[in-house]
Amino acid sequence: AFSNGVNGMIEDTYILAENEVNHNEEKDEQEDESGSFDVNLDLTLDPLPLAEKNGDSASSTESNKGEGSNEKKSSGMDEEEEEYNMLQQNFRQLYQSAREHSHPSKVNIVLRTEPQSAQIESMFPVLGLSRSLVKDHPNLRHTYRNFLKHLQNKNKEAVLAGKKKLNPIELGTLIMEGLEEVMERSAKLSGDGNAAITIIAQVSINCKEIFCVRDVASGDIIQGYGDGQPRDVTHLVRFEMVVREKLANVDSLEDLEDGDWEMEIGRWQISDWDDLLDGNVFFT
Repeated sequence: AFSNGVNGMIEDTYILAENEVNHNEEKDEQEDESGSFDVNLDLTLDPLPLAEKNGDSASSTESNKGEGSNEKKSSGMDEEEEEYNMLQQNFRQLYQSAREHSHPSKVNIVLRTEPQSAQIESMFPVLGLSRSLVKDHPNLRHTYRNFLKHLQNKNKEAVLAGKKKLNPIELGTLIMEGLEEVMERSAKLSGDGNAAITIIAQVSINCKEIFCVRDVASGDIIQGYGDGQPRDVTHLVRFEMVVREKLANVDSLEDLEDGDWEMEIGRWQISDWDDLLDGNVFFT
């Protein structure tokens, strides 16, 4: 998934011309003789024209406006498709922006990566929330911050009333009631009765990697190493997946205990790596 995500980012950001693609395929064949890489990029980029960077061209500006309006019109229809994209939208935009503000001179980029192993560092659910739901209802973004304040206020009320702080049973009861409320609200706001749960996993991916960005004119190394030797590199990758659940076979509230929960499992999506977006968090 990580390799596919990186390759997708490269294709999306550096939309290669046909001759560049063929050039890279020839390089791939040469590299296969010495070793294979899941990601294999060797690309020389000219700096973007100044007018394109600054948006001075009237035609390009109007075109961008048109594209923007089309994106807004289709955003509602494409929400579900967006969840199935390999890279999350904010993350894609980060690399597109970096391309638009590229180095002022011609550069050569070499990136060859082969993942060796992976380890899950953490995994947790965000009950009742998804990116699309928060986008449609921005007030939901601080759901858990407000929930924490509610628990703290309940604790203060108990102390002011001359009681001790909430005991574990009382605290657990409040938490369960609050989470049930969050899930019920999620189901109502979704429009289809499905409550959303976002599963977030952080994974360390250990790779053999060659990376170098070189100024073509001066030969200076801007980033990475110029010796062409693979190095051990670990990338911290953040994945998200939306799971939706709905109570089926229920005709009335009295039948809740007899209902069945139906689960719809989504797909993993990369929302950040190496903390470039500080986790790309949508729920705080």
